[in-house]
Amino acid sequence: MAILFWLVILLVCIFAEIHTQAFVALFVGVGSVIAFFLALAGVAFAVQSVIFVVVSGATLLALRPTVVHRFERTSVVDLSVPAASSLANLTGFVQDVVGDEGHPGKVKIKGETWKAVTQDSTPIPSGTQVIVRKAYGTTLWVERV
Repeated sequence: MAILFWLVILLVCIFAEIHTQAFVALFVGVGSVIAFFLALAGVAFAVQSVIFVVVSGATLLALRPTVVHRFERTSVVDLSVPAASSLANLTGFVQDVVGDEGHPGKVKIKGETWKAVTQDSTPIPSGTQVIVRKAYGTTLWVERV
């Protein structure tokens, strides 16, 4: 009966880990595997239970931080912060007069047209060569070359 008990615990842990990905049930499952093998060996259920708790707790405390760190998402990009992009430092030409954020214009860079603004309030007239300093979403901050 103890063998079935530990198998059920293991299956519940596998199901829980697949659906939560919290890396807690994984270590409880490790404890249940050890207890399962102890049950196969005929060890008393009380001893199995104590070993289960100790192994689950020890692996949880010792290994979970490493596993969480290994699988945490590090490629999250915060699009609310202006950042350097692959367009930074490229040059192009103004198509429509470029002003401040309230008066955006258009620039052409590498054959593509982009919405553009300047840091200051001085407009940049059509035909002027500009350089991209930063990007914010699909808007470029440019200045005269």
